[in-house]
Amino acid sequence: MAKFFSRILIILFISTIFIIIYLSYFGVETDRFDSLIKNRANEVNRNVKLDFNKTKIHLNPLELNLVVKLKKPKVLIRGSEVNLSKIDLFLALKSFITSDFLLKRSEIAFVENDIKDLVKISNIFLPKIINKKLNKIFNKGTLEGEFVIPFEPDGSIGKNYGFSGRIIDATINLKKDIIIKNLTTEINTLKDRGVSVIINKGTIFDLEISGSKINLKRENRDIKIQNILKTKGKFTFEKVKKISNLLTLNLAGLKDISGFADLNTKINFDIDKNFKIKNLTYSSSGVADNLILETKEIKIIKKYLPLHNSKMKLSDIKYDFKPVESKSSQQLTLSGGFCYLENNEDCHSFNIEHFYHIKNKKHKIKGKVTLTNDEILIPRLNYKKEKYTEASLSFDTNFIIDKYYDILEFEYTDLILGDSNTYRIKLQEVKLNKKFELLSLNSIYVKTYSDPKGLILNNDFTIKMNDKLIINGNLFDARPLLKSLYKKNERKTFSKKFKGDLKVNFKEAITDSKDDLIKKFSMIASIDNGSYVKLSSVGYFSDNEMIEMSLYQIDKDKKTLQVVSDRARPFIKNFEFIKGFEGGKLEYESTTSKKGSNSNLLVTDFKVSKVPALAKLLTLASLQGIADTLSGEGIRFASFEMKSKSKGNVINIEDALAIGPAVSILLEGYVDKGKTVSLRGTLVPATKLNAIIASIPVVGDILVGKKTGEGVVGVSFKMKGSPKDIKTTVNPIKTLTPRFIVRAIEKMKKKKKEETK
Repeated sequence: MAKFFSRILIILFISTIFIIIYLSYFGVETDRFDSLIKNRANEVNRNVKLDFNKTKIHLNPLELNLVVKLKKPKVLIRGSEVNLSKIDLFLALKSFITSDFLLKRSEIAFVENDIKDLVKISNIFLPKIINKKLNKIFNKGTLEGEFVIPFEPDGSIGKNYGFSGRIIDATINLKKDIIIKNLTTEINTLKDRGVSVIINKGTIFDLEISGSKINLKRENRDIKIQNILKTKGKFTFEKVKKISNLLTLNLAGLKDISGFADLNTKINFDIDKNFKIKNLTYSSSGVADNLILETKEIKIIKKYLPLHNSKMKLSDIKYDFKPVESKSSQQLTLSGGFCYLENNEDCHSFNIEHFYHIKNKKHKIKGKVTLTNDEILIPRLNYKKEKYTEASLSFDTNFIIDKYYDILEFEYTDLILGDSNTYRIKLQEVKLNKKFELLSLNSIYVKTYSDPKGLILNNDFTIKMNDKLIINGNLFDARPLLKSLYKKNERKTFSKKFKGDLKVNFKEAITDSKDDLIKKFSMIASIDNGSYVKLSSVGYFSDNEMIEMSLYQIDKDKKTLQVVSDRARPFIKNFEFIKGFEGGKLEYESTTSKKGSNSNLLVTDFKVSKVPALAKLLTLASLQGIADTLSGEGIRFASFEMKSKSKGNVINIEDALAIGPAVSILLEGYVDKGKTVSLRGTLVPATKLNAIIASIPVVGDILVGKKTGEGVVGVSFKMKGSPKDIKTTVNPIKTLTPRFIVRAIEKMKKKKKEETK
């Protein structure tokens, strides 16, 4: 008996297993649920009609439910037909017994339908506004995949719906002029109700985007989108402008860019219920090569880098851009090499980090650039670096454009003779205003040379600031400073906020040649509102020759500068139209105000030998003998005195008289510094001038005795042109103007008195 029951149980068990296997794999055809399924489908959405031939029921033992599989299913959505590869409905087991349609979920699959079918199907459970946008976005392509739609106990659609599938060779219009072409993707629903899109193939702006990923997640009423966009290929300036508009990047100063790039860009943003983008953040990294870059030309760069060209080629670029500090700032890191297109073999390397604080628009830039293959000029230091001399520049700065510039550290290094002979310019904690005028500083160190081989040291000094500004060093090249005395500079050294005392000590200062070195130069000064209010300085050319300068305030608007130098050449040599100046002593006084300046210049006992304009004047006046002397030993003058008024770059010469043993000259006119010389006056040989003055009763006898002259007394002349190309015309005259005679007599009387003392 026991054996009988055992056999029955075994048979039942085997039969049950067989039935379960059969129902699981083969199922049972039935029409029990056909009408019920169609009715329930229409109840879910009135615009959706479900159609199929018949149903087959399978057992799902793992989930303990029934699977109703529809044969040849299709969906009619608002008159459009969508062919499906399967519809599986998962029911509770008791539905088979009670005939209740207790639907737990449905699985809907389709193969290679038009991509717009996605919109038709998603219309079942996505908001209309999103479906409307999807209809505009998806242009063409095919779609295959499977929807998993859960249902609540009351028959309504659950929230944890999912989708997995593929988009094949699609065209998607993300935005005007932003189109993804030939797109093939894998799409899957994530456990957190999100959707993952992996791009296997596709292009945007003709750049490959394979390997890119997009994650979408719904939170409250927004859709959060996270993108990892991989772009690879050649790009043009037009493409860059479109991307920059999308990411709100500023391309000011850029004229053209093209090349090859391989970048990974993360773009995160939210889409609200009105389908508007908000909370946009992005980061990017990658490499680029063979970049052709053209920027807007900045003329001031040419002043310091004569070989600079706004068209450059960049290579081996490593790029990293990301938000930092809770997305309130942005960081850009760049490294690689660049060279000018005119000579793309001589390249430089660079490494730059740029931090930008979005709210206060503050920039922080630090980095290093090699400058070996470039030529460098620093006019104020009389410094020039030849090409192929090893050099580098490192910097660390903070600034807000049009507000201030803080140079935390700036170091230029020139290794012309290797590490044993390093030249450098180093700045630490230098603060400038928006006009690049000095506000404050910690220290500046300068050591430069004036020859390409680095054998002639011309600057070696430091500038430090504690309670006062102290400039101290072994050597200072004053030649650029002396040149600037004759040219107006709109940019001031100190800002109006600068106030303090200045102390200067140099063992030597270069003014011209080695013969004109100023030794033991010292100066003290007071600065207020960015201007000198008091100054006193002294230096020595030799034991018996010195130079003194002083400046003092007359009243609120006027100040006077006085210069007395036992050598005039360091000052006169910077006039481009005067060459071969020798000897002479100089006295200069100038009173300046907001309206301009009034100046008196006196140079005594000097000789000139190379003045092209004067040589031409003497030749045109038929004074060939004096002209020959000028080109040989030179013409000596006892004195030159000039009264002038200056405003801006223009010197108006009211009266200038040069008296010499060979020739005397009276002139007036103006000089536009560095641009134009315009003079007119009278030239008289010394014998004729003496003869005229001698004929004046009493005065003539006292000054020059009984001498007579013959022929033409002198010539009137006009001189006009650039300092290097002055045009001269002359007109012989028989008599001198009273003004000339009066000025000559005044000068001779003064000289006679000095000789009788």
